[in-house]
Amino acid sequence: MDTRRLIFGSLFVVLILILVLVFRSEPRYKKGASSHQVAIDSFFLAIIFVMGLVPQFGYITLVPGFSLTLLHIPVLLGAYLYGPKRGLLYGLFFGLTSLLASMLQPAGFNAFFVYPWVSVLPRILFGFLAGLLFYLLRKNTKIYRNGLIVGGTSFLLTCLHSTLVFLDLYVFFPVETKAFLFASGSFGASLSGLVIGFVALGMLGEAVLAAILVPALGKATLRFVKR
Repeated sequence: MDTRRLIFGSLFVVLILILVLVFRSEPRYKKGASSHQVAIDSFFLAIIFVMGLVPQFGYITLVPGFSLTLLHIPVLLGAYLYGPKRGLLYGLFFGLTSLLASMLQPAGFNAFFVYPWVSVLPRILFGFLAGLLFYLLRKNTKIYRNGLIVGGTSFLLTCLHSTLVFLDLYVFFPVETKAFLFASGSFGASLSGLVIGFVALGMLGEAVLAAILVPALGKATLRFVKR
């Protein structure tokens, strides 16, 4: 565990430095524009915290000890609208709500998320990479406003989020993750198949929901801002 903490500490410090450098490099805006961005950030962060801390809203427990999430939706929407800086910020708060939620209900598979390197680290990377990809799409207005492309990108980014979380779990808790997903014995194999199928179905549901909601909400928001 000491080695894992050392790895997490190093990654966490690097990400905090990136966060500081990113926001220090942000251009100085006029007071009105700055207040506008603060209001937007407050709105998104309030949504993330409310969804994350209200039971069965942001984290939906379908099976005791295992939850699906909807919090990737506001993170993706913020990343789509405002790029990697806000994606990183909103991803950080996504991770913090996951940490708090797991502390309130530290049971089953959710108990792993009491460790910041499981709950926070993948969400920071997810938010930043989502913002970076949407920022690249913004270079071409037609692509950026194409609902099918935005939906497909949101689908893939949601799959990336799930992959980052399980990869993180496997890196820091390989024995426990293998035991959870790949039990031995005939009964264990059948149970593992059900668990893997349930996890895959949950990931698919999260991705499909993101593919539908992010382009719809993003398009409506862009129209509102334009007006």
